[in-house]
Amino acid sequence: MRDLKGIVEVELLVEEGSALTPAREYVHRDTTYVEGRSGQRYALRVRNLTGGRVEVVPSVDGLDVQSGKDASFDLRGIVIRPRDSFDFTGFRISDTDVATFRFGSIEQSYAAQIGKPRNVGVIGVAVFEELAPPPPPPPPPPPPFAPYGGAMSRGAPSPQDGGPPTGAPPAPQAFGPPAPVAPAPAPARPPSPSPAAPPPAPGFVPAPAAPKGLGTTFGERRESRITSTQFERATPKPAAVLVIRYEQREGLRALGIDVDGLSQRETASPFPAETGFAKPPPGWKG
Repeated sequence: MRDLKGIVEVELLVEEGSALTPAREYVHRDTTYVEGRSGQRYALRVRNLTGGRVEVVPSVDGLDVQSGKDASFDLRGIVIRPRDSFDFTGFRISDTDVATFRFGSIEQSYAAQIGKPRNVGVIGVAVFEELAPPPPPPPPPPPPFAPYGGAMSRGAPSPQDGGPPTGAPPAPQAFGPPAPVAPAPAPARPPSPSPAAPPPAPGFVPAPAAPKGLGTTFGERRESRITSTQFERATPKPAAVLVIRYEQREGLRALGIDVDGLSQRETASPFPAETGFAKPPPGWKG
């Protein structure tokens, strides 16, 4: 799916066999859903479609994937270079590792394990564009030209004043300070990572009121390296926000989503076209 401005493309990848493949998307009442299975690994791929850098702040089950805190636009995310993409593969626990995203029961989900099951089942992506640097000032005016006849430039000392001999080229002169040059952009990076998301406390009992369905667990350690860079947002609010909801097949069916062609079978008719009396076959003479 893409945002209306065409800034990014977001895709949920689910594990099939040993490979991650794009999940089928179902649009129902202006909301995008995908199907998940308990124990299945998944990743969130975000592709930058623009010619500038963007900062992406993802959330899973209402939690910021970088810090494990309640997701907010104020938290920092990952900077993606122009026309590049990044795969969010888990909750970040260091600059080099994440805890893999895996579907599981809501009771097993990371959000429920830390006592926050309210927003389980939804994935969000907030996108910020980068503030463009100001244009450099115009260059200084060129030096005055020497008049015809070979006379030296205005202000150049004569040989009698200790200047260069007649016919020798005048010494180079500075004409004002050089124009400032805009700093080169820093290499793309995820902004400074927030504190690692804490693992579930041993012996913690999730709230009994947790709803039924599918959630995202705090899975096994997986390598995912990030570095630091500078990024100034163009606006305090995101330029785009995209949302994907996930559920088991039974849950999608309960919502009325046609996950396996049921609508076609449900509208099948035992008498699709025939009306009136039976039509004799070709050549029938009675």
